[in-house]
Amino acid sequence: MSGGPRPIRFGTGLSARTRAVKPDDPSVLISVGNSARIFCTREYSGLADTVFFGRRLVCDAVPDPSTPSLPYSSVWNYSPLEYWEDNGDYYFTAVFPFSNSDVSIDNSYRLHVGYLAGNNTDLMVARTHQDATVSTDPVDLHFMHTTSAVRFLFGKSSASDQDNYELTAFELQNLVPSGTFMMTTRVSDPPSISFSNWGEFGNRTNLFSWTADTPGDRKTITHPAVVSDPDGYTPMGWYYMVPQTLSTDASVRFSVSYNNGEPVETILNFYGATDQNSELGTAWLPNCVYNYYITITQSGLDLTVKTVPWDEVQVITDDFNFEG
Repeated sequence: MSGGPRPIRFGTGLSARTRAVKPDDPSVLISVGNSARIFCTREYSGLADTVFFGRRLVCDAVPDPSTPSLPYSSVWNYSPLEYWEDNGDYYFTAVFPFSNSDVSIDNSYRLHVGYLAGNNTDLMVARTHQDATVSTDPVDLHFMHTTSAVRFLFGKSSASDQDNYELTAFELQNLVPSGTFMMTTRVSDPPSISFSNWGEFGNRTNLFSWTADTPGDRKTITHPAVVSDPDGYTPMGWYYMVPQTLSTDASVRFSVSYNNGEPVETILNFYGATDQNSELGTAWLPNCVYNYYITITQSGLDLTVKTVPWDEVQVITDDFNFEG
């Protein structure tokens, strides 16, 4: 190829524009100010050279004077620039967000990312291959979710119930809090995330404990106008969880005050809850969304769960600040 030095530029897979990024932020991944971590190895004549190793990519809106017809010089920008060689196979791997610092690549070019559920961040990875003799600009980064998006939705079971219901406490119990995501980087195909990418799990514990410290902190529970619409429920989550096989005592503990009375505590086991496809919920898989609907009365409750691949929905997060 000719025409002088060619800077390595980065674009994005189109579907990434509908992906959520983290709690308290309803924006998508491609948003000014977001940043990712990039790794790249170039292979040529049996030798491998490191081009990027954990370099920071920043999503911004820098105009490209050389191609004014394009809105950005790159979806992801960095400094100083790196340039293409005229030959070789380039293997790119990216991790989002950049703030996850527990990232490494071993001598076998296998990516390792340590993840703590307590940080509650949507961990995403991208992987792509580019032959410098065929095409170089831009490098597409199509990010995939690695965690399981979980939330619990509380609602009254009846529209005629005029009593006042308020959620006063919440906690997830007996769940895996941490793990390591692992992925081979020197391959040509985009990542296909599965449960086998996860290992080095932490011991089960309780997570996301919350208590309403004052009456004003309590969360009112109402009957949803449309039972199938999650927006009509009182949400706890999203929680971006380590994919895991659920223990038989995986539970949610919560307390509800009825008509301003003393809160009543319930421990609800959700292991094996049947989803809309009549499949038993014994595991949380990566790149999947789990909505647990809890409808309550003063005399009992009902639990249902709906599961969909993450790619099928636009996951919008609420403005609840998590504790624990």
